[in-house]
Amino acid sequence: MAKAAIKVKKKKVKITARDLKHDAFRDHYERFATWAKHHRRQIIRTAIGLLALLILVTGTALFTASRRESAEKALAEAYEIFTAEVTSTSSSADPTRRTYSSEEQKYREALEAFTRLAQRYPSHRDVAEYYAALCQLHLNRSEGTRDLERLAQGKGETARLARLALAEHLLASGDPASAERQYRRLLEDPGELPQAPLKLGLARALEFQGKKTEAVELYVKIATDYRTQDAGRTARERLAALEPSALERVPEEGTSPS
Repeated sequence: MAKAAIKVKKKKVKITARDLKHDAFRDHYERFATWAKHHRRQIIRTAIGLLALLILVTGTALFTASRRESAEKALAEAYEIFTAEVTSTSSSADPTRRTYSSEEQKYREALEAFTRLAQRYPSHRDVAEYYAALCQLHLNRSEGTRDLERLAQGKGETARLARLALAEHLLASGDPASAERQYRRLLEDPGELPQAPLKLGLARALEFQGKKTEAVELYVKIATDYRTQDAGRTARERLAALEPSALERVPEEGTSPS
């Protein structure tokens, strides 16, 4: 059966001049302007809040940068005092160079500077307390030793530096057994500290305790492993004094160990 054809009349759409002039963007703008007019206070509060947040973030960043710069400057000034030359003459070839007439005066001023640094700038407290302890070693040996022992119980590079300073101080003060313990602890976890000086320190501690066999064996290893470095040369010198025959087991500089 054939299907009857259905004719559909298309309705003509008439576009007026008003429609042609219609601007959708303008309608959106007008609606937004109307909304903004009724929410003016809310918009102002939001804008003020965003501005305050921007000021806070910018101010915090500037304050942090300024405080970091001040801390670095204070650390540099304290370190300059700590490393200043002690001389009996008042004149100096460089008038801008800081000098002191006595060790006590120098370390007392350095101690004060590092103490202020630790109090004002917590981010630099560890390094400031470490140098303050070194100053105390020159002013009050027992107090400086206690400070180093406290710092050596911590973690990180500052604690390792405190252990090293403590080990060297104990060795120089006639307590090689305690120094040995500190050197062994450092060699178990040296961090960024070079191992050659630590091994030399341990060998000296063994030598001062009369542990000659252990000291000689360690000196031989140092002289072999670091034969082109100062540590290796120092180890050979100690072997020559302790047991010259042990030098036969040490390769010459520029040769590979057998």
